[in-house]
Amino acid sequence: MKTVSIIIPIYNAEPHLNHCITSVLTQTYPSIKVILINDGSIDNSGEICEAIANTDNRVKVIHQQNAGPSKARNTGIAAATGEYIQFVDADDWIDPNMTEKLVEGMRDNVQLVMCGYQLMDKSKPLQKYIPALKGIYTMEEFMQHFGELYKAILLPSPCNKLYKKEIIQDKKIRFREEFSIGEDLLFNMDYIQKCSHISIIRDQLYNYTFNRHSLTNEFNQELFDNQQMLYQKVKGFLVKHNCYSGENQQSLHTIYANGVVNSLNNLFFKDSSLSSLEKKEQIAHIISNNVVRKNIAYFKDGMQARYIGRMIRYNAINGIYSFLSMKVFMKHKMNPLFRLLKRVNK
Repeated sequence: MKTVSIIIPIYNAEPHLNHCITSVLTQTYPSIKVILINDGSIDNSGEICEAIANTDNRVKVIHQQNAGPSKARNTGIAAATGEYIQFVDADDWIDPNMTEKLVEGMRDNVQLVMCGYQLMDKSKPLQKYIPALKGIYTMEEFMQHFGELYKAILLPSPCNKLYKKEIIQDKKIRFREEFSIGEDLLFNMDYIQKCSHISIIRDQLYNYTFNRHSLTNEFNQELFDNQQMLYQKVKGFLVKHNCYSGENQQSLHTIYANGVVNSLNNLFFKDSSLSSLEKKEQIAHIISNNVVRKNIAYFKDGMQARYIGRMIRYNAINGIYSFLSMKVFMKHKMNPLFRLLKRVNK
């Protein structure tokens, strides 16, 4: 029986950690090794890891100074044994048969297996992400559906996939530690290029915990520049494989436009230290970008995107500033009132 190394990067995950690790250790697939990477946690995560490792010889704990999830995953890759590698994040959990189902999918000439997942708020499902595709695809066939899977948010994460360790090790595929966003997608793009066949199963086997305090909900000064880099990388990847057309092209540009909207919203996050003038300067910088302006037609994914697209078309810096300022006001001032009214009406 082939062994799966399940890598869990951990940083201050104490509230969720036992649930996560228990879901991994109770898998129906028996041949697993669990690698816990304590990435400089300052809560009790390290102690929890050691306590579990002392009672289960399938578990290995590695402690390192805090260096981020990419470095932690790379540390796990270096320590992996067996034939396959699987990734789980420390605040999430997996269905009991996830590993077994993924291994079953790794048959014939398959080098990558992908499944569905669901977004959870505690035990409450928020959204399901189910692939529209299923079955085994050649790499060329898979690439024709790249944009569809990218837009459906099934492609970027490493956590709904099973990889062959031999490919990762031999081809020296690693997470890009210098990037704060997009490193997961870049890892998967590097890996996909080395595959001849990819299997997609529609089962939702991974449970992703919605975290309002995650890195994607914190102010990031480099967000727009990182998104520019990611757009160019993905476009280059599609061009290289002769599939920068049709739905792939449409999806990439729509995702890019949504990323620009996110970059503008990011300027107004609660932990942003930017002054009003600096926010307007950043808005001007973003909406004057040539790539942004070439993609105005793709600002159509929802009311916010359509409004911002119109404001970009007319260089309306103050219009965008006023719109996003009002959005923040409504979110932080009105939400407590709505919560109060909800309690009163119970």
